[in-house]
Amino acid sequence: MSAPAKEGPPAGKPAAAAPAKDPYVELAEKIYINLSARVYGTLSGTEQKKPDPKALAAFCFKLADAFELASNETPRRLAEIEATNKASVKLADVDLSSVFQSTKKS
Repeated sequence: MSAPAKEGPPAGKPAAAAPAKDPYVELAEKIYINLSARVYGTLSGTEQKKPDPKALAAFCFKLADAFELASNETPRRLAEIEATNKASVKLADVDLSSVFQSTKKS
């Protein structure tokens, strides 16, 4: 006899979704996968010393940082930041003294 097959979740109940990853981590992961495939996947040049995988991962996070900083300097992103700043209310610039004066008791 064979073991019973594992069943999925009952109908109508979705499977537990994996928690969403931070986009920063996803970008670094994509860079790491592509870079490590190039670094460790080459058969020619086997006499070359390969970098430590942990050091390569740290480098990928630095590349992801640089990418995010550069993406914040694009014209589209600068326009988004400017629009957000214009739409936001800065409490330091709001004069509420007249509101507090009217609530004072004589």
